Amino acid sequence: MSLIKNEFVNNLSAKTKKQLVKYNRALLATLLIIASAFSLNVLGTSVKTFNINDGRTIKTVYTLKSDITSALCSAQLDSDDYEVLSTKRKGDVTEVKIGYTFCVAINVGDKTVTVKTTENTVEDILLMAGYKLDEYDFVEPSADTVLSSKSVIDYSNVDFISGSYTEAIPCSLETVYNAELEKGQKTVLQGTDGKKEVYYTSKLVNGKEVETVINNTVVLSNAVNGKQIIGTKATKNSFVTTSEQVSSVSTLKPEKEIGLDASGNPVNYKKKLTVQATGYTYTGHNCATGVAPQPGYIAVNPNVIPYGTKMYIKSTDGRYIYGYAVAADTGGFVRSRPNNVDLFFATRSAAVAFGRRNVEIYIIE
Repeated sequence: MSLIKNEFVNNLSAKTKKQLVKYNRALLATLLIIASAFSLNVLGTSVKTFNINDGRTIKTVYTLKSDITSALCSAQLDSDDYEVLSTKRKGDVTEVKIGYTFCVAINVGDKTVTVKTTENTVEDILLMAGYKLDEYDFVEPSADTVLSSKSVIDYSNVDFISGSYTEAIPCSLETVYNAELEKGQKTVLQGTDGKKEVYYTSKLVNGKEVETVINNTVVLSNAVNGKQIIGTKATKNSFVTTSEQVSSVSTLKPEKEIGLDASGNPVNYKKKLTVQATGYTYTGHNCATGVAPQPGYIAVNPNVIPYGTKMYIKSTDGRYIYGYAVAADTGGFVRSRPNNVDLFFATRSAAVAFGRRNVEIYIIE
């Protein structure tokens, strides 16, 4: 029978042979389709479909296995660094959403923290690292920037803290001259420091203090200054000369002579002032205290040198010894030169010659 079949085939034309081969191929394909359909019909309940969405494309995987890991391995993803963000299964179809992971370096002061993440905002990435942003913090890029690849974040945690502390108010030591104590004798009365409460606000950047502002200060107790009392009283034997033996401008005479040292300065006095003095002469009026003007009655600011104060005056350049004087008058200089004095001279020419110059005033009493 096979001999007859071979002889039959050999006797066919070439065209007929080609048509026969084509027919056999079509028949084979049909049989394969039928077989596949039969297989799917038999195994259809076991085929699983996974739609894998990476945010850019969706890849579909058909598998007989039910676990997501196998499906992801078969999906030929763009990278092996990814995280499964969500899954949703409906029957044999599972929707899988993934995100590719990358590293973000966070610079915080002197240290760097690395976080592995998927596409996220800067603020969310900082939260992953344990940093919660507030209105004072500095961050670059901005908090709402979405990062989708390897990046660097510069972050400064800024805090403000308030508090208070107690601080001493240091006392000072005043020097007081006392004509009742012997010259050279010294007595010191110690002072006491005061206290104050200082309220502040400090700015901290990454835990380090960079600025402190003092908001308020409350005095709890005032300082009491100490006193250094120096005696100026000298015996007559220590006088080099007296005011009566020295030629002076003043025509006033003290109740008792004023002892002077080798420099022409009073030996006994309560206080010494160095001020600016201006010469003036008769204006047609009595002094403010009612006395008639004469050399020795001087004009003062009574708030600085009270009326009636007795003193000894000499110019710092040594050219004038005004001598014994009494505060008896005042003038318009008080507003512009409150600490100065005017010295009365008998004539206008003498006042002009004196002009304005610095003087030493030794308060006697």
